[in-house]
Amino acid sequence: MKPMTWRRTAASLAVNGLLLTACGGGGGGPAPVADDGTDVPRSAMTSSAGAIAFMKSVAASSDNTASPLRVGDAVLATSDTDEPDPEI
Repeated sequence: MKPMTWRRTAASLAVNGLLLTACGGGGGGPAPVADDGTDVPRSAMTSSAGAIAFMKSVAASSDNTASPLRVGDAVLATSDTDEPDPEI
């Protein structure tokens, strides 16, 4: 088995997050996005906790037939002071 590269893993997580969001539960419309050029939620670009939650939601989805996630110019938030997530 070949090890997956970081980029491939990140892309897979992002696509799966979109799928999870698209299949979501109670309605109310799609998750808020930063602009028309990305499907990444604003919370993932403004806080490291939001970025981790987004990546976890992408990783939890396993639908391989959905449309690709539009990332545009999105940059996930990072933090030099937050503790590492032990679940990652």
